[in-house]
Amino acid sequence: MHPEMQIKLIADTLLPGFIPKDQNERELTFHFTIPPNKSYKVYYQKDKKNEWTFISYESVEY
Repeated sequence: MHPEMQIKLIADTLLPGFIPKDQNERELTFHFTIPPNKSYKVYYQKDKKNEWTFISYESVEY
């Protein structure tokens, strides 16, 4: 398992590729894998300034 700060940093870096086209969306989730085989699902919400904020993550087993 990776530290939360590392997961958040990676997720924040990947975030621009997952931002919904619909400006009214308030939540989003996406998965990513840290080689060799650790996958995570991350959760974001839009704050009052319309900026995406990291909320949480969970480890995903395949």
